[in-house]
Amino acid sequence: MLAFRLHMEFASGTCEEAAAVLRSLVGPVRSEPGCTQTRLLRDTGGQCGMTWVEEWRSVDEFEQHLRTPAFRQILAVIDMATGPPEVAIDDVVSRRGFELVEEMLGVSPEGLPG
Repeated sequence: MLAFRLHMEFASGTCEEAAAVLRSLVGPVRSEPGCTQTRLLRDTGGQCGMTWVEEWRSVDEFEQHLRTPAFRQILAVIDMATGPPEVAIDDVVSRRGFELVEEMLGVSPEGLPG
């Protein structure tokens, strides 16, 4: 699996336009072959920061995505940002759930506070 994360900051004048473009791409990108997840996260502070997240079954499928009109729109949004984006591309070998937290803490879900 491959995870692609792109964080960008926007000026107040371009924030809503950038968000609208990215929101419009969530469904189309998610429907591309090999995409298992697409998310747009917005910072809740006073700034206008957004993080675009994609997960892909394979590097080859991600590479195909890079050639799509949707990715060209993502590049156009990057051009609207106030500075260079923070980009992280992770090749994920395995994924574990909350059972890892339980294992590390040595407790079952019933033994956790809450």
